[in-house]
Amino acid sequence: MFEDLFNHSKERQPLQALGFYVVFFIIGIALAALGGLVFGSDYETGMLVGHVIAVIYCTILSYLILSAKGQLSNAVSAFIFLAAFLSYSGGAIGGLIPVAYLSTINNLKS
Repeated sequence: MFEDLFNHSKERQPLQALGFYVVFFIIGIALAALGGLVFGSDYETGMLVGHVIAVIYCTILSYLILSAKGQLSNAVSAFIFLAAFLSYSGGAIGGLIPVAYLSTINNLKS
């Protein structure tokens, strides 16, 4: 379930994608908390900084997965925008759902 989590070109099974989601959600929370701690002067700005970091984090992660699998030229690349939208509206908890799905698609490079 937690094997090869940082190998973005791996085709995961659904249970492995769930483990991927959990681990990268914890990493996203840590990054957002660290960013809020460093750049936020009060609670509201800390939340805003964490929200911006979640959008950037989910967008970059979906791009990394698609580029590692050679799927950037396909229609599946629309999931980058879906991940950005869901992370904008729901934070990392929503933005990582399409990212976890992208970890299950076929790898065209192998």
